[in-house]
Amino acid sequence: MTITSQSCPETAHAPPGALITRLLNPGDVASILLLWGVVCLLFWNTLHAGEFWWTDESRHAMNGVFFFDLWRDMPWRTPYEYALQYFAQYPALALNWYPPFFPVVESLFFAVFGITEFGARLTVLVFILVGVTAWYAWAQPIWGRNAAILSCLLYLSAPGIVDWTRSVMLEAPAIAMIIVSVMAFDRYLTRPSLTQAGLAGLFLGCMLLLKQTTVFILPALLAYAWFTGRKSLLWRGQAAFAYGIVGMVAAVLAVHALKFGSVPVNSLVDQFSSSNSQLFGLSRWIHFWSALWDVCGLPLVIAILIGTLGIRISKTPQDLLILFWLAASCLFTTIVVGGAPGNVPRYTMYALPALTLLACRPLSQPLINSNIARAALVLLATLASWNVYSAWAKPHPFVTGYRQAAEFVAHQEDTGLILFAGKHDGNFIFHLRALDPEKNKAVLRADKILVSMAVHKSFGMVSYAQSIEDVLGLIDRFGIGTIVIESRDIVDFPEFKLLAQTMDDHRFQMIKEIPISTNVPEFSNLSVRVYRYLEKKEQEGDLVIPLPHSGMEIKLKPRTNLR
Repeated sequence: MTITSQSCPETAHAPPGALITRLLNPGDVASILLLWGVVCLLFWNTLHAGEFWWTDESRHAMNGVFFFDLWRDMPWRTPYEYALQYFAQYPALALNWYPPFFPVVESLFFAVFGITEFGARLTVLVFILVGVTAWYAWAQPIWGRNAAILSCLLYLSAPGIVDWTRSVMLEAPAIAMIIVSVMAFDRYLTRPSLTQAGLAGLFLGCMLLLKQTTVFILPALLAYAWFTGRKSLLWRGQAAFAYGIVGMVAAVLAVHALKFGSVPVNSLVDQFSSSNSQLFGLSRWIHFWSALWDVCGLPLVIAILIGTLGIRISKTPQDLLILFWLAASCLFTTIVVGGAPGNVPRYTMYALPALTLLACRPLSQPLINSNIARAALVLLATLASWNVYSAWAKPHPFVTGYRQAAEFVAHQEDTGLILFAGKHDGNFIFHLRALDPEKNKAVLRADKILVSMAVHKSFGMVSYAQSIEDVLGLIDRFGIGTIVIESRDIVDFPEFKLLAQTMDDHRFQMIKEIPISTNVPEFSNLSVRVYRYLEKKEQEGDLVIPLPHSGMEIKLKPRTNLR
């Protein structure tokens, strides 16, 4: 069945300048300012909420610091060698896992606000502000002002995702870029032109360069064009511009995956090729829906179910896009992420804008009974207000103490190489770099020197130390003079336990212990201990840091000079 788009509201077909003119009218300006105000309210208490609580946050922040230093040092003759040496000195980067768009933008905020958690969190906030603005601009002419506003608020304040939305994670910025891309693609379908095609391709490319998982929206967009009778627009000459941009980005991501992404790619392939594959198991296919139940809460789930009954594709073809969006998100999360059930709740965020718009569908016209719209408005506004209040009042997870540890170490002389062993190595490295603008200090991670692990134990580990003598040998070999270690082995590595036992040797002196403050139970009763190695050896020649999961090695020079 093909649905024509002739009944779309006229405002959806307006020329580009009309969009700006419409958004400048007082009602729309007030609505957008309301959305911005609520978003800022939700973020206000988190901008200065201590240090990063989730380990991936510090990786995304350090990626931004890398680009900040790249612009400053300008090593254009040897950029690849620069990146390798940078990782050797500050081993908290994740550029081998994540594309560069978010950290490039983040680096601009670090240039203005300094290398701080505030700058990183502000980057996420700005992405979300762009996303809600694009959502309103796209949804308001189609489903009405109330539906556009409330669907935004319900998405951002859903009980199960506020911690992720307000953290320095890529999901909220990725969804913002999905929304911008959806708006640009739909505008190309309504008024096809070279400019609109170029904008659609540009935003889709930026979306993919922010996080690879956003690829799920592409088949949803193509299916939307196909089933609304506009498939011919996909083959127009203007569309080649968009295909060219997206194709180049896809090629870059493919090369990136082949060179650096072998571990997750092979893990995914093994899941499906194994004779014990759980791809078609019932439990895998219900993870997405059970996670949605936990993320949304009962009132929002009921509103979504009621809103789904009000879909009228013949009147609003974009309803079909919302359904394709939901279906694509469900399939992608189940197939790609479903093998790790603990990650599924976070990835349900990709479906939430579509779901909350379904919940607000009764607010749009035409409806059989206007009393239904009024009742729905009151109930949904009440739910959104309660969720926003609950999210605002909810303390944001944090840990604090790694900055103090980094500050203490940064002021020590003759530290030699610094070895860090613990869960939040990224926090320590982030702050050490912020406190050392000349980049004189260098850090080694124990989970690269004593044992190699790629992100998660399930991807495999390679041990380099089976005894205290092995640990001492590695400390001497690398010229390590300072050891920073968490008082409790949260990571649960035998090699970390050996390192802790080694610190009882008379050749090591504990010179500082800093308690960690946190509201995350997993990190309670924790401190950071700083030890000095009294018999520090000098590093001789290049030292090799093995990265077996990436099939490569990094040579650490005796005096790291990144310029």
